Formats: sequence, structure tokens, C-alpha cells
Amino acid sequence: MSAIQTSFRAADWRPLQRALETEFGSAAADATSAFWFIGYVSGPDDIGQLRLYEHSITRRRIALDAFGNAYRRCAELDRYTHALASDALVQALV
Repeated sequence: MSAIQTSFRAADWRPLQRALETEFGSAAADATSAFWFIGYVSGPDDIGQLRLYEHSITRRRIALDAFGNAYRRCAELDRYTHALASDALVQALV
């Protein structure tokens, strides 16, 4: 199972801002304040670390790479797989 890394690293908000801007427009970048930065998790081998965010109201999480591409946790495979950013954001927000 992919563990959240607990050693201190600064929060990386830019991937979430990119994803929100791409999907919902530049005004949506302010919506980052509705999320908590949870930490970093191991992503696919060719991607590296993912940033994990949790919505403060829905408590749903979204995993993004450094460029704002979304990933979904696949429990059966015990890893993260690529997901559509629009679907992942809506799922986190609703």
C-alpha cells in the first residue's frame, strides 16, 4: 500500500492551482483554499511522487502530479493510475 510520506516537505499548491485553472478557468484557482495539502505519495514509476490534497468539506482526496494531471488510487492493484482531471476534481468537490 502506498504510504503518505511524513518527513517535512513544503506544501506544493501549484499542481492543484493548475488543475483548477485548466478545468474551471482562472477564477477557480482561488478554490485551493478549500483544500488541505495532505502530503506526497508514490505515483506510477514513470511519474514519481504525487501530491495529495483533501477537500475541507467533502473530505474527498485528489492526487495530482507536478503538472496537475490527476490520478486515482486503484486498491486492487495497490497503486495510482491516470484519471481525467475533470472527473477527479468533480469527485473531490461533490
